[in-house]
Amino acid sequence: MTPHLSGPWLLGLLAGGTIFLGLPIARFSRVSSKTKAFLNAVSTGILIFLLVEITGHLIEEIEELVESAIGSGGNLSAALRYGGLFALGFSAGLLSLVYFEKRFLGSIKDQETAPARKAKQLAMMIAVGLGLHNLSEGLAIGQGYVGGAMQLAWLMAIGFALHNATEGFGIAAPLSGHRASWGFLGTAGLIAGGPTFLGTLIGSGWTNKSVEIFCLALAAGTILYIIGELLHLGRLLKGEAIVEMGLLVGFFVAMASDFTISAAMEMNAPHAPRHGGYFGDANDLYHYELIPGTDNRLLLYVNDQMNRPLEASTLQGRWTLNPDSSAPTMGFFTPSREGNFLVGELPGNFRNDPIHVRVEVLKGTAWAPMEFYVPRKSSKSPEK
Repeated sequence: MTPHLSGPWLLGLLAGGTIFLGLPIARFSRVSSKTKAFLNAVSTGILIFLLVEITGHLIEEIEELVESAIGSGGNLSAALRYGGLFALGFSAGLLSLVYFEKRFLGSIKDQETAPARKAKQLAMMIAVGLGLHNLSEGLAIGQGYVGGAMQLAWLMAIGFALHNATEGFGIAAPLSGHRASWGFLGTAGLIAGGPTFLGTLIGSGWTNKSVEIFCLALAAGTILYIIGELLHLGRLLKGEAIVEMGLLVGFFVAMASDFTISAAMEMNAPHAPRHGGYFGDANDLYHYELIPGTDNRLLLYVNDQMNRPLEASTLQGRWTLNPDSSAPTMGFFTPSREGNFLVGELPGNFRNDPIHVRVEVLKGTAWAPMEFYVPRKSSKSPEK
C-alpha cells in the first residue's frame, strides 16, 4: 500500500518550519556590542558542532569501508567512490561560497560604512549553508516514511524541528541590532528550512547513498566557510570572555538537541520485517531481515541503525549453518543482481528443519552476528 502524499508534506513542514522561530531576534533594537558578540559566538558554536557531526559521520563511514575491504581481502572501489564524493562535495561547498563572495559581494565585505549590508550578506550565506545540511535531514525523514517506519519518521521530524529552531537563531545572530525586514527574514527562513521540506518529498519517493554523501559533504564545506566568517566577526566585536561563553553555549545546545534525537530514535527504532522475512537487531549496528528462498538460498536485507536500506555491494556478509555443532558449515553472501539484498547458497544436501543459521556482516574489522531459527521454505522466493 502506497503512503498518501499528505504524510511527507506534513512531516517536512514540521521539521523545516521551526527554523522561523529563531529569526525574530534579528528585529531586536539597541543591542549592545557584548550581546552581539555573545549571539554571534552562540551561532558559531552551533555550526561548529554541525561541522563535527557531519564530517565525523562521513569519515567514519569511509574508514569502515576501507577496513572492511582490507580485512576481507576485497577491493577498495566503494571506499574510493565515497571518499571521492566527500572530497568533491566538501571542496565544492567551501570554494563555491568563496567564488560567490568574490563574484557578487566584491569589496563590500570590508567596507566599514555598510555594516547592515554586511550583516545581511553573512546571514544569507549562513542560510544557504544550513539549507544544504537540512536537505539531508529531509532525505532521512522521507526514507523512513516510505519504508513504513511511521513512528520513526515522526520522531525524526520532531527531533529535527527542535534542532532547526536553534539554526534559525544562528541566521539571526549576525543581524542583531540592524532591524532586518520581515521580508528578508522570511526569505532567509525559506532558503534554510525549505530544503528540509523538499528533501522529505524527494526521500519519500527515491533515495541514493552517493547523493546523500555528496549533499552532506557539500553542507560541511559551506559550514566551514561560514564558521570562518563568524569567527572573523567575533574578533572585530572583541567580546572577550563573553565570546568563549557563547561558543560553549552554542556547542552544547546543539549537542544536547542531537543527543535527544539519537535517544528518541534508539528507544523507538522499528523492529519489524519489510519483506515478509525474519527480523533481528545485530549488536545495535544493523537491522537484518532473513528470507529462506527456493533452491537452498538465503536472502538477507541489511538496514542501518535508522532502518534505512544499505547497498549490498558495500557489504561483506557470511553465513554459518548449525553454528553450535562441532562441524558447522560456512559460506559467504554475494550481492543480488538488483543490489538491494545479499544472497547465500546453502549446501544442496541440507535437510534439517528448521534452519539454525548465524548471519554476519562486517562492521569495520568486526563481524556483527545474528542467529535465526527459521523453517525451510518450498514456495516461491519473494525476490524482487
